Amino acid sequence: MKYSKNKIIHFFVFGSIYMNVEIIARIVGKQLVGYKGIKPLSLMGYTSLWMFAVGGICGVLIGSLNDHPRFYDKKIWQQILIGGTTITLAELFSGILLNLILGLNIWDYSKDSFNFMGQIELKNCLLWYLMITPIIIWFDDMLTYYLYKEGESYNLLEVYKKLIKLK
Repeated sequence: MKYSKNKIIHFFVFGSIYMNVEIIARIVGKQLVGYKGIKPLSLMGYTSLWMFAVGGICGVLIGSLNDHPRFYDKKIWQQILIGGTTITLAELFSGILLNLILGLNIWDYSKDSFNFMGQIELKNCLLWYLMITPIIIWFDDMLTYYLYKEGESYNLLEVYKKLIKLK
């Protein structure tokens, strides 16, 4: 029961974070220009509620991996490789379902270089691996530590130090 409650909380936390990160990324990346009447200098971002589910699922999947010794005993670069691949596959499969099969047209990378089926692209995949996955691993550990008094507290910078040293 405790494990299920933990994952439900993590789903809502990571889903909320994912939606906000997408809004901020669209603002910073200036992807709003010409989007359905939004002015070029507008600070209004946008996202889809489906991104809440995709982000929540990614957070729970990586957090669930992070609960098992076969994952957390691996070197950090291996954890990041597994986590980044998990996010990339979740993006691909959700894109195929939501955009191609259901026709919701939430995102389309077909005009970008190095895209696959218009659902994932190299630039975002690199972000999943190098930025998002380490943060998810760390934040999942911190949620578990502060909410359930399990594990130990540590700094996000430690994750990147281990990554640089290939530990």
